[in-house]
Amino acid sequence: MKPVHSLFAAGLLAISLLTGCSSPTDGQTPSAPATDGTATSAAGTQAPADASPARVVQVDTGTVIATQEYTVPGTKDKVTVGLQSLVVDEKTMVLQLVLTPDFTSVSDSSDISVFKMFGETSPRPKLVDRDNLKEYSLISAPGLNWSADSVYTKTTNHEPVIWWGVYAAPQDNNETFDVRVADALAEFTDVPVTR
Repeated sequence: MKPVHSLFAAGLLAISLLTGCSSPTDGQTPSAPATDGTATSAAGTQAPADASPARVVQVDTGTVIATQEYTVPGTKDKVTVGLQSLVVDEKTMVLQLVLTPDFTSVSDSSDISVFKMFGETSPRPKLVDRDNLKEYSLISAPGLNWSADSVYTKTTNHEPVIWWGVYAAPQDNNETFDVRVADALAEFTDVPVTR
């Protein structure tokens, strides 16, 4: 059995370590962003000027280069699938689909998920390179695909929504791919690659 005073000393040490930490609520105020190209934290340290800030990629649903309308399997509901060009960014390539539901089975104010638009399944588009006999699939790990979540990506009738998926960059400097979105759709052919 340990003596009581050693447990008491250990408790005091833990408390002193915790109270030695500071936060913006102990009298300090967070710093304003610096104007010289550096970022200043609440502790006053500066990030290097060459550090890239976080960014949000703007999505334009109007830059569709091809569309197809199809009927969701087993229903009378329709979806217009719009395709944007494939965009290469270093080691990856992004496919964006603009999906616009026209569901007669629900009201115009009801949420419609991408999952429902694809007949209760998640989209897994394939990029086909016929010249080099290759097919590109979504980058994935066990239980994880590099794509928008098809259950939580939702919209309402007649309102477009973006679904995106990430693929490895082309190995052969392709200028186009054929895109197979779903079995119920004809392939989109000669989809340009933007670099």
